[in-house]
Amino acid sequence: MYEVYIMNRPVFFQENVPTNERSMVIREPEKSSLNELPNLIRQHPDIQSFVLLSDHPEKLWMQFCYGYKEVLAAGCVVKNNEGAYLWIERNGKWDLAKGKVEADESIENAAVREVQEETGIGKLKLKQELGKTYHTYDDAGTPVLKTTFWFLAEHAGAATKGSPQAAEGITGVHWIKRPFDSVIRTNTYPSILGLMDRIDSPEA
Repeated sequence: MYEVYIMNRPVFFQENVPTNERSMVIREPEKSSLNELPNLIRQHPDIQSFVLLSDHPEKLWMQFCYGYKEVLAAGCVVKNNEGAYLWIERNGKWDLAKGKVEADESIENAAVREVQEETGIGKLKLKQELGKTYHTYDDAGTPVLKTTFWFLAEHAGAATKGSPQAAEGITGVHWIKRPFDSVIRTNTYPSILGLMDRIDSPEA
């Protein structure tokens, strides 16, 4: 899985965009470069995120999407009544519950359903929208762009025991309070930490 950030160049230098040795920054990519990006991703399995910079990010975004099959997904940052947050362990990474939106299903219903299916945790109430994240992956040679809509949700309970959905590579369901320790922060995705940062404070 690869995360994608398309940004205006001045904003990139003003905001805390997650870049490190596992990120690649491309400035003003041409159309040919965008067409070759799926191949570039396959050739660099060590890269986890790509930052595309442009003075015209809206135009770049449309050009970028043209080369991908688009999939909609939804998920939740879930907080219980003791102030702990719901995390899952998926394929060796700390993650949040999310999944594809089904045909004729609302994004809100999909977010709640995916949490329940992947974690076994119900009694959820959506509180606010947290925005979208984007990542790409390869599906039998077809480059896919997944757009995930995120919500903050409250669980009407405390440390309710979960049930990890093994079919989705989930091996653990945990309630964890802030501050999240370095084991989590160094083994999750930058966009997941960004979602947590969108929640104003530990009391959100």
